[in-house]
Amino acid sequence: MSRIKKQGLDYFPMSIDFMQNRLVRRIMKREGDAAVAVLLQTYCAIYAGEGYFLRADDLFYDDLADLLYNKEADDVKRIIALAVDYGLFDPRLYAEYRVLTSADIQRQFLFATRRRTACEVDSRYLLLTDEDLQKGAEKGKTVTDKPENGGKLPSEDTKHSTAQHSTAYPLTEGSPDNGGAEGAATEAAEGESCRAGEGGEAHGAPETGGKPRRISDWTEADVAGMRPPADGLKRNLSGLLANLRLYRVPPAEQYAIVLKSNFGVIGHPVWKGFEPLRTSHGKIRQPGRYLLSLC
Repeated sequence: MSRIKKQGLDYFPMSIDFMQNRLVRRIMKREGDAAVAVLLQTYCAIYAGEGYFLRADDLFYDDLADLLYNKEADDVKRIIALAVDYGLFDPRLYAEYRVLTSADIQRQFLFATRRRTACEVDSRYLLLTDEDLQKGAEKGKTVTDKPENGGKLPSEDTKHSTAQHSTAYPLTEGSPDNGGAEGAATEAAEGESCRAGEGGEAHGAPETGGKPRRISDWTEADVAGMRPPADGLKRNLSGLLANLRLYRVPPAEQYAIVLKSNFGVIGHPVWKGFEPLRTSHGKIRQPGRYLLSLC
């Protein structure tokens, strides 16, 4: 049985000044601190579902209220409506379709899914201009309208090439760590240059029969055989590998994390990622991708 392709994201970036945002502070002033929890839960539902929009019906308000301690569905609906009025979500789409989305959310979604071979986007909800979508476009992918007409395929004039829709965008201010880690392991693992280890020995891909073995064929023993350069930096490579094995990170991603962290240099941002992994109790379903996003 073939695996169902995921439309949404596993995680999404959040700006460090989200709570200092002028609009968010206005909502908090009127609705209290619990309004932040409502907004964050809404962003989570958007990115985890369709990835770039959410249809806000009565069932959504009920489900979101069940996740909160002392808020009812009417409270959630009032806070969301206030966020729409203040411009955190697009007012026109909310009034016409009861859809919650924004240009920042859509930029972040296209950035996080830029390595996917295809993304489905409903043109009715698209807020990005052609000029926005053409910046930094990648080749080889297609973004099409998502049909909601009983499964009928969209006509040719509703298909959009990646040159128009697939864009590498930076972290946006209105978007509540970077979901663009997908494929980072492959990039690092298949890089052309490998550093030289102590004594001049290369610690790149092990050779078999005179030919370098593909990184996808590596084992944990191969990764354990990597040696850092003799540059005098303080490292804890053994501790890094032990943690990676603890969270069952695949060898190819282990290889990428080792290289990107400069062989476990003390103080590298990757070390800060293990605490969220411990406290998430398995909610971070791709630990290797998450750690790569910190490198």
